[in-house]
Amino acid sequence: MGSERTRHRSSPRVLRGWIILTTGLSVFLGLVSLVRAAAPPDWVNGSSKKYPAVIYLTGVGYADTRQAAEDRAYAAISKIFAAEINSKTQEWEKYFQSDAKGRTEDSRQINIEQATEVSTKKVLENVTIAETWLDESKAIYYVLAVMDRQHAASALRDRITSLDLKVEELLKQAKEGDHKLQTVRALHSAVENLLLREAYNTELRVVNPTGKGSESGVSLAVINRDLREFLAKNFRIMVEVTGENSEPIRVAIVEGLNRQGLPVVSAGPAASDLQPDLLVKGAVTLEPVQMPASGPQRTHFVRWSAAFDLTDKASQQVIGSVARQGREGHLTALEAEARALRTAEREVADDVGRQIAEFIYGKEDK
Repeated sequence: MGSERTRHRSSPRVLRGWIILTTGLSVFLGLVSLVRAAAPPDWVNGSSKKYPAVIYLTGVGYADTRQAAEDRAYAAISKIFAAEINSKTQEWEKYFQSDAKGRTEDSRQINIEQATEVSTKKVLENVTIAETWLDESKAIYYVLAVMDRQHAASALRDRITSLDLKVEELLKQAKEGDHKLQTVRALHSAVENLLLREAYNTELRVVNPTGKGSESGVSLAVINRDLREFLAKNFRIMVEVTGENSEPIRVAIVEGLNRQGLPVVSAGPAASDLQPDLLVKGAVTLEPVQMPASGPQRTHFVRWSAAFDLTDKASQQVIGSVARQGREGHLTALEAEARALRTAEREVADDVGRQIAEFIYGKEDK
């Protein structure tokens, strides 16, 4: 009897012990659960088991807003391609240089930057946001962007195949064309499409785990050389500038056209028997401008005016014109005139070169 009463008296203490024990265990388990919830996913600090590198390209971005973190995740994947594209760009630039009278001049008729921008934009269409994580203790968002290598490679191969077919058709047009302008435009378009193909192929090598691309049976360098040689043999541009400052203006225009990869024949008596395809003819005038003094030192101003017509000699049609003017100033009249002349040279040469290039190569929707 006494022993039984003792057990009954001790039971409240035992019960309280159990309560304390279970409460402590619950707190402990809650803390463990909290620690687990706060732990970052593996991709935040390294590779992801869910998105292995052999199957996916991944990029991680983090910022104090989710949108900014997403933008940085996209940028992280873009950087993977940037190094390869930048390396290739240096190689492509060699294809678009022409040597004229001992001077190596950059030929700007092909827009390398535009081709790389188009290709990079297309390949990044295959990027998706896979996961996000918020570090609540620091209020920082982490975002994982992924690109499925197999899916991206398939899309790139499709684009490359499409460009190969287009280049094949353009080269056929260039060979069978019955007008030299048609041949030039077809060759020029073929070069642009081959450059875009090269950009896609470079990105395919990045996407493909083996690093292999899809090589072309047509050489970008060879077709670009064919374009230059055809222009040099079959196309003539004559530049005639009249007026007091004719020679520096003419030289500036000729150099601008050379940078576009366009051949220019000399004007004057030696060229009297040559029949140009295009004639650039006009003048630049310089005249001092009287302006009221605005300080202790007088500033001299010179106004320049340019007027040029660009004529297709075969049809006798004016295919473009330049009508520009401006004003330059300096403390000395001589330097004001020199500045006005330099500005006129630059702006006239750029405008003439752009309009003739658009006529010869043709405007294309990009």
